Amino acid sequence: MAGHMGYEKTLDRIMTRFYWPGIRGDVRRQCASCLECQLVNAPAIPRAPLCPLPLVEVPFERIGMDLIGPFHRSARRYRFVLVLVDYATRYPEAVPLRNISAKSVAQALFQVISRVGIPKEILTDQGTSFMSRTLRELYGLLSTKSIRTSVYHPQTDGLVERMNKTLKSMIRKFISDDERNWDHWLDPLLFAVREVPQASTGFSPFELLFGRTPRGGAGPD
Repeated sequence: MAGHMGYEKTLDRIMTRFYWPGIRGDVRRQCASCLECQLVNAPAIPRAPLCPLPLVEVPFERIGMDLIGPFHRSARRYRFVLVLVDYATRYPEAVPLRNISAKSVAQALFQVISRVGIPKEILTDQGTSFMSRTLRELYGLLSTKSIRTSVYHPQTDGLVERMNKTLKSMIRKFISDDERNWDHWLDPLLFAVREVPQASTGFSPFELLFGRTPRGGAGPD
């Protein structure tokens, strides 16, 4: 359940429960020798700087939302993923989709907010699914403000973009031997992200949302 999340986060995760002399070197060598990571990780591409939005302190008051895919069609006919990230806690949610129609996106969004509550603001790009009448009507019913970004006037600090990159990389590493069941990995992969401390906050998304440290897969019991 570690999720192939790179040296720093893997080290942080292990050191919450274990320590031995030379742990940093051992973890660095293990990450560097991981075949799945070498095959999937791409060189970083410089991008234009992004402008940060004001800080949010209330969980799920503002969320970012985006789509990733297409992936190989799963046995349950899923090809895409709707990704949502809470700006206050960095807590991610994700829902597999068979298509990216406005109806499918709206249903997945409603599924998530039924668990976490109705956000005041939802940040998206100007993709067709997010610009649809269906989404506008849903936002109206929820009294939720829609904030849209563009390549000309970026308004976000890249939070959702980073989550997209992380989740896509993790999915591709875990489906290399089982493409037909990649959607079954979503929940364990999300848990791996949720339990790792974030550099921007110093805490894991799970801790910030629930006020406790999760019992994760790296524990001795």
